[in-house]
Amino acid sequence: MLDFGDLLKKETTDSEPAIGSQHGLKSLQFFRTEEVKILVDETFRFDGHSVPISYAYKFKDIPTQVEEHNAQLVVIDLVGCPDTLKECRQLSARLPSYLSVIILGDVDAISVIRELKSLGFYYLFWPVDKIELAEFVDTVVTRHIEANSLHGRRKAKRIGVIGMRGGVGTTMLTAELSWILSNDKQTSCLVVDHNYLSSNLDIFLGIKNREKRRLNDTETGGGEIDQTSSKNLVTRVSNRLDYLALGLSDERSADLDEMTELVLNYLAPDTNFILDDYSASVGFDIQPRNLLKTLDVAVLVMEPTISCLRETAAMLSKMKKLFEEPEYKRTVRIILVLNNHRASRFNSVTQAEVEKYLDVPVNIVLPYEITVEEALLNGTYLSAGKSKIGTQIKHLCSRIIGEEIAPKRKLFSFTRSSSE
Repeated sequence: MLDFGDLLKKETTDSEPAIGSQHGLKSLQFFRTEEVKILVDETFRFDGHSVPISYAYKFKDIPTQVEEHNAQLVVIDLVGCPDTLKECRQLSARLPSYLSVIILGDVDAISVIRELKSLGFYYLFWPVDKIELAEFVDTVVTRHIEANSLHGRRKAKRIGVIGMRGGVGTTMLTAELSWILSNDKQTSCLVVDHNYLSSNLDIFLGIKNREKRRLNDTETGGGEIDQTSSKNLVTRVSNRLDYLALGLSDERSADLDEMTELVLNYLAPDTNFILDDYSASVGFDIQPRNLLKTLDVAVLVMEPTISCLRETAAMLSKMKKLFEEPEYKRTVRIILVLNNHRASRFNSVTQAEVEKYLDVPVNIVLPYEITVEEALLNGTYLSAGKSKIGTQIKHLCSRIIGEEIAPKRKLFSFTRSSSE
């Protein structure tokens, strides 16, 4: 028999679920003003949605908070933000692709709406009333449910690290970038090994006794790759970092590269970045035409030697011609890295000569450091320390994801002020 006395003795919190734990999408909001926070809370209650868990807006904390709560929908208050587009570009690189993002901003420009749409964000101009916000949220929730499959989700940014010749540090740089993205930047990342015979990428990533995956009919469902079989081919390195390395059995390298691209099409919506290791030791010809069709950023890695300089010039020339063709109107950023991985006496050209010959500036210069080999043998990431080369690799990562590189702070300044 039901005891009403026991019911009355229950805490009042037992009769109402905690904020954010109700049925529906798990939602968060990041607010800059109390006015926005109150309206968002009232709107979600008004429309019968779960009230989002609220945090004051702090850019660096957002990825962690989204991950901790396993959020599906976030509302971000950027009203009064000095540069809305810049902020959103950097947020896009850090937020999971399955997340639905509503941006509240005070920039009334069609160009902003278009770019945010290309980033996969929803934008609503502030100020807004409760009814309008409720209708907007309801539309986003509906679309999120409909797009819960792969269709319509933001896909990962493809970053190709391309060696102009063997032994210039391409694989090392790929591993370092993956560590920074997954640890410092707190984004999800998939590293792809395009050397189907042998490579050292697994060692650089700290994976022990990991042989390359050779495809069979059981794993591919009778020869057909699907989403489930694609996920089974991936090795988990950490909670934000995965590794894909297929190996040859009966296929040619070029055939397996096509298979890798098919697998990546299924995996792209589940991560923020795909890092392709195209060291010069791969067993197939790296065609600029194919690279420009798939990559968002191409990092060309060269050393200061005449032979490597000529290879780099040939690659840039081919890319320049392709950019002039109508089918290559998509934006692909080219970043040139000069790696001084040997002592200066082994260099046959200077940075100035490289830039003069190529007629383009070198974006990142990695200095020679004698302790690099020792650090790598010890399994230490260069980017985790405070070395000059580690700092430059961090600068490279910042350039890739669109962050501004802060100028060096001077310890002392001897400049007299104008008032003196």
